[in-house]
Order: sequence, then C-alpha cells, then structure tokens
Amino acid sequence: MGKRFGCWVLLVALWIPLQVCAEGWTLNDARADWEDFALGFATSLAAHETGHFVVAKSKGYQVSHVGLSITYPHAHFTPADQLQIASAGFQTQWLLDEVAFHDLDEPKRKPSNFGAGMVCAQLGTTLAYLTFLKDHPRGDIAGMSEATGLSHDRLALIMAVPGLLDAWRLFGDDVPAWVPKVAVTSKGVNMAWIWTY
Repeated sequence: MGKRFGCWVLLVALWIPLQVCAEGWTLNDARADWEDFALGFATSLAAHETGHFVVAKSKGYQVSHVGLSITYPHAHFTPADQLQIASAGFQTQWLLDEVAFHDLDEPKRKPSNFGAGMVCAQLGTTLAYLTFLKDHPRGDIAGMSEATGLSHDRLALIMAVPGLLDAWRLFGDDVPAWVPKVAVTSKGVNMAWIWTY
C-alpha cells in the first residue's frame, strides 16, 4: 500500500502546471553553444548507467561490466528487482528530462542547450532500444522482458511512448498543452507499474 501511495503522490506532483514552448528547439539552436548541448547529452547517458548502478547497489547486488554493458555477477533477481534495475536507466532519463523541461524561467521558453542535450540523449536511447538494442541479451529491454514475461516488442513500445511525446515537446511548434501532461502521465504510470510490480 505504501509503495502505491508514494507512486501516486509522485504522479500527482508531476502534474503541476506544465509550460509549453511556442517555438520548437532545433539543432541550429545548439550551433553557437554546442559544448553545453554535448555536455547535456553526455550527462544524460552517464545518468542512465548510474541509475542502473544505484538501484542495483541499493538492493544489495554486485555490479560489474562487460564492454559497455553493466552486469550483475551471480545475481538471482526477483522479478520485481530485475524489472526495477533494468528500467532504472529509462526512469533516470525521464526524470532528468522533466528537469530540462522545467528549468524554464518564463512560460513559452525553449529548454537550454544543456537541457535539450539531455532530452536528445533520452530520445537516442529510446530509438536504440526500439531498433538494434531491443533484442540485445544484456540490454534493458531483455532484462525487463525476462522479469515480466512481456515481449521485447511490447516493452520497447511501452518505453517509446514517453520518448515520442518528449520529442514533440522539444521539437514541435505550438505544442498543445495536453502533450506535456500526457508525457508526464505516461512516465508516472510506467514508474508506478515498475515500482509496484
């Protein structure tokens, strides 16, 4: 009961009035300030991996790596632990994206180049897991699939919904006010499902 209540409180808190840009961000915006964009991009990717590490360590699992993949030597996961650890990277990037979209000083302003870099990294991660990483045996989607029994395709699509909406929020002009609310709701519903599984 406590976990579910906490998840719903998080979901409601995320519905605090959301600002929408009148004009979409473009890669041209990053030309003069490409260092901030690159730093935001790298920060988001590092945060994705750190999310896996922090959640795994908080649950008492050993963490290692093989190439670029984080591994958990000798781990005997419960389904809930495996789902939470495998999805921790997505969740971390979703939360950072909300910070990027809310670091705005005034309504109708675009995210900073640093914030746009963070969002673009999440979009890149989502695209990678929709395509060539979807069936990677040590990938996030494979771990989530093993934990839940859901297909790789279905989980990739579930994880893609927030990414598609965030792409609209970042690049779209005159984005309807409901788009950020649906994006935040999709993240909140996914996180509530993951943490109450």
